[in-house]
Amino acid sequence: MKLRFLSQTYSSSDKRIKTNTAEHKARFLGQSYTPYRPVQPFNSKLGLRKYRGIAYGA
Repeated sequence: MKLRFLSQTYSSSDKRIKTNTAEHKARFLGQSYTPYRPVQPFNSKLGLRKYRGIAYGA
């Protein structure tokens, strides 16, 4: 998908992280929700290398 911000165009990636629901419920500002946890340890190499013309990561 092509996105645009402050006259700069960039593409978003549709990378998904596999998650499991946590065994407990959480509350924030009076609303209950079920948190999700990643199945595998977080991997910082999700494909974000360049964002708005600035290179990130290795």
